[in-house]
Amino acid sequence: MIIAPLWRRLAAILYDTVVLTGLWIIVSFLVTAAFGIEQARSVQVDVVVFNPLYRYAMMAALSGSGLLFFGWFWRNSGQTVGMQAWKIKVQNADGSAISWRQAVLRYVTAPFGLLLCGVGYWWMLMDADHRTWPDITSDSVVVRIENFPQAQSGSRTE
Repeated sequence: MIIAPLWRRLAAILYDTVVLTGLWIIVSFLVTAAFGIEQARSVQVDVVVFNPLYRYAMMAALSGSGLLFFGWFWRNSGQTVGMQAWKIKVQNADGSAISWRQAVLRYVTAPFGLLLCGVGYWWMLMDADHRTWPDITSDSVVVRIENFPQAQSGSRTE
């Protein structure tokens, strides 16, 4: 088991941010369509104010869709789209898939790990087991996936 290096983790985070942004645009559109833009906002003294119910619904929809996105990928294959591209995987130390509880802990801890210039991720450079804050709180590991074995030299694919 080879622990995934920091640069691969950060690259996967950037990749997943692009995918998640697209998902959140769709979710935002659906929430706004459900409320109707006129019901979602009002103008008070030349300032646009959003209805508190709309704001809470939007926050819940964005948070929930993010959790479902990451949780589903982590539970089913151990890899988000970004993790697949950078050949890393989240799993338990024994190689089994993480639980939903672990996925929630990773999802909640990750933003805090990125605060203050990513101190929760730089932490792995000081930790004896090379764990980030999400790894520690969820008791999971992010490993590098080895390449698939090359085809035998005698076989030809034309």
